[in-house]
Amino acid sequence: MPQIHDRKEYRAFPALNQSAAKHLLVSASHYQAYINTPHEETKALRFGTFVHSAVLEPHTLDDLYATAPDVDKRTKDGKEQWAAFATANAGKTILDAEESATGHLVASFARLALKKHGVKFDETEVMYHVDYNGIPLKAAIDGVAGDYLWDIKTTDDASAAGMLKAIRNYRYNLQAYWYRIVYELATGRRPLGFRFLFVEKEPPYATAVCEIGPELMSWAVSDFEKAISLYRECSASGVWPAYPDDVQVIDVKGPSTSTAITFA
Repeated sequence: MPQIHDRKEYRAFPALNQSAAKHLLVSASHYQAYINTPHEETKALRFGTFVHSAVLEPHTLDDLYATAPDVDKRTKDGKEQWAAFATANAGKTILDAEESATGHLVASFARLALKKHGVKFDETEVMYHVDYNGIPLKAAIDGVAGDYLWDIKTTDDASAAGMLKAIRNYRYNLQAYWYRIVYELATGRRPLGFRFLFVEKEPPYATAVCEIGPELMSWAVSDFEKAISLYRECSASGVWPAYPDDVQVIDVKGPSTSTAITFA
């Protein structure tokens, strides 16, 4: 089975993933900038990654994370305590006390929601690489439970409107389609569906589970094929263009074949 066994190997594996494909759909030049620019970890990304670990692989927390002590690094004692802490936790992701406490709370609500839905993961943090008509693809799937693939999202708004906004803004429909394609090619098993668990990052830490409907999934299929086609063309030519050089007509409404921005 074309499985990748750790995150470091996954990041280094030379294949197109859904995150990079989203930049490719902006332009080929944006894709090149994305894959060739070092990415600094943001506080939001750090928090989301911690929640994922706490929900999916809690046994890894002590090896991956440490909570910073409350010390005054301006004083001699504070500097010494911090230096000792940093040495003891070298290589770990450091969270402040508030991040750690909130992360554990959010994770507990996520676990409760999964339990309510009867979700028992067969596998978590599974990573695959496949060949899709000559194009190397990869995917890192949060969890597999029976016939369903799962992904956990921390969010500010888990209402139906909030989930729809997030799906549109971050192309989560493309992620769902991408993961299903890669999983099926890698395992030979066709999942019944892909489900997202959204959990809010502030009280009351509300949760919601959703599947993406057929219209949004049809857009995902279109985006997927467009990304694959563009990747194939640019890889063959060695040219990774940005936006068109010609003058574009931008209007409120326009035919689907134009570059017009529509506000539906």
